Amino acid sequence: MRQLSTLLGEEELENLKSQVMKERGRVLPPKSKWELFRFEVLDYKGVVYSSGKVVYHEPLIPLIERSLIERPGIEIGSDEAGKGERFGPIVVAAVALDEDGRRFLRARGLMESKSLSKHRLLEIAGMVEGRALALSYKVVTPNQLISRWRKGKLNDLLTEWHLQVVSEVFDEVEASRIIVDSFDESRLREAFSFFESRGIEVLIESRADLKYPSVAAASVLARRIYLEKMDEGIKWT
Repeated sequence: MRQLSTLLGEEELENLKSQVMKERGRVLPPKSKWELFRFEVLDYKGVVYSSGKVVYHEPLIPLIERSLIERPGIEIGSDEAGKGERFGPIVVAAVALDEDGRRFLRARGLMESKSLSKHRLLEIAGMVEGRALALSYKVVTPNQLISRWRKGKLNDLLTEWHLQVVSEVFDEVEASRIIVDSFDESRLREAFSFFESRGIEVLIESRADLKYPSVAAASVLARRIYLEKMDEGIKWT
């Protein structure tokens, strides 16, 4: 039977215990120092680790989904792929998700892209496209990057591209908050000040893909497109 995994916060883990008991399941003691507890519902099992990672049988998706806590409102997250690679393009993506979409994706294994196998990455990217209220991405080939890099630093260009894809998504869906995976907080804060002036909450955080599902979704989408372009043998122009 297939196993899935996702990350839960402390309050969500308490919710999980309550949901297990409501389903007449069992909360069981850990079997190693890395575990917090185990659980069973009918013949399906799960393990909760001290990191907050939960590994569970696929039929337990509804149980996990009911345990999750998401802030109300539409959230736009942005992230990039390929920045640290020796070959290939840079892909910057933005994804808008509502509360239900974020909960749906998390319960089905949405995590930051580097923690996913290629098979799971492709599978979850498809779900992201299906649940996103809006999305946008930009592919920058190596030659395009070189031609622009002469005119400025990489962080300036990344800021420009993040602002572009987020703005395109915001034009379709007006969100209550925007979250960007930070590489240069001062540049990003200045670039996104326009949204703050309109009363939109803007969060600029490093490793935001580990904490915010909209950023994890953008990370997955950007990585999927990066891999597709590499498989296609993208032209460098």
